[in-house]
This record gives sequence, structure tokens and C-alpha cells, in this order.
Amino acid sequence: MLAQLIRAERFGEPRDAFKEEAVRIPELGPRDVLVYVMAAGVNYNNVWAAMGIPIDVIKTRMKKGEKEDFHIGGSDASGVVWATGKDVTNVKVGDEVVVHCGMWEPDDAFVLAGKDPMLGPTQRIWGYESNWGSFAQYTKVQDHMCLPKPPHLTWEEAAAYMLVGATAYRMLHGWPPNVLRPGEPLLIWGGAGGLGSMAIQIAAAAGARPVAVVSGDSKNEFC
Repeated sequence: MLAQLIRAERFGEPRDAFKEEAVRIPELGPRDVLVYVMAAGVNYNNVWAAMGIPIDVIKTRMKKGEKEDFHIGGSDASGVVWATGKDVTNVKVGDEVVVHCGMWEPDDAFVLAGKDPMLGPTQRIWGYESNWGSFAQYTKVQDHMCLPKPPHLTWEEAAAYMLVGATAYRMLHGWPPNVLRPGEPLLIWGGAGGLGSMAIQIAAAAGARPVAVVSGDSKNEFC
């Protein structure tokens, strides 16, 4: 398959670090899903990956026993289920899906106990702390990461919201009793970015009063 990938010798500006190369399609484990990527979202974590800071994502994975000396980034995607592992039951070949970026080991006792997976010891961000992200023809994800694609959204729209939307929702509604309530003001620093623009919409839907800060008038239209 073709992929936009990073190699350690190219660490630097993303325009130079990412290059198109042909690599093998990844093998699937019992609960893995291979998704044919229709659109991929861009997040700042793969600027970090391209520059090799604050961590070398390739070296970090190889220290844990992974063999690939390259990194395929991308932590947002929409696409079509192409193949599934033998134990996958929640999706089937041909399903249209979006992918959330939280991944963890299936036998993680912390997660199996019903605790917050994002605080679990094996939690990683797909396409940043893991390989086989969405900047390729196919991406390998875990079964629980596949969610139904909203039928009214284009492929591009469906690939744009999940990471920032889930992060914003978690920040505003994920820490009861300290959650956003109707009528409350909410200051959103950086309202024109992905996270900020999602926070504005989530706050408005909750009946709160979002107040966004941006760096200049040219960004007002994105709020």
C-alpha cells in the first residue's frame, strides 16, 4: 500500500519528514480491523512526530519490540471496513466508519474493571504512539475504535471531528460533578482551532455561553 510516512533520518519540518512510500499492508490480530481510508484528519501530534520531539515515536515503539523503522501518522479517519480479525463482532466488511484514537491492550485489567480507559496503563494514541495511522491507503485499528459514520457527513467532514470533538467533550463533561452547565460562561482560548471550534459547539449545545479568544480578526469566521 502507499503511505505518507516518516523515517528518523528525515525528522524535521513535516513537509520534508513525510514522504510517500510503498509498504506492506499490516497483519491483523484477532480483534484488529483493517480500514480502507477515504479521508484522514490532520492533528498537531504528527507535527511532533515529524520533528521527533518531544519524543522519537519510532525509537519508542522499537524499544517495546515493534520492528517497523518508520512511522505512519494520522489519528483521525473515515473509511470502509476492508478486513477484520477473527474475533471482531461489532463491524463487518463494507461498513462505513469513523475511527476514534484511543487504543489499549484487550487484556488491560484496568479497562476490564470498567475504569476510564484513557487513564489505563496500556492506553496509547493511535497514529502517534502507535504505527499504522490514517495517512495511508489502509489503517490498522482495534475493533472498539470503529464507530458508525454519520450518513449526512461527507468523508472529509467525518474524518475531521473525532479527536478534537472527543477531547473537548471530555474536558467539558467528563469530570462530574465539575461539568459545564446551562447558562455558565466558558472561556475558550484559541477558538479557531479544531479543539476550540468543537468546544464552542459543545458548549452551545449544552446551553452554556461560550466566549472565544483568537489571535486576530481573520480567524473570527472559524468560531
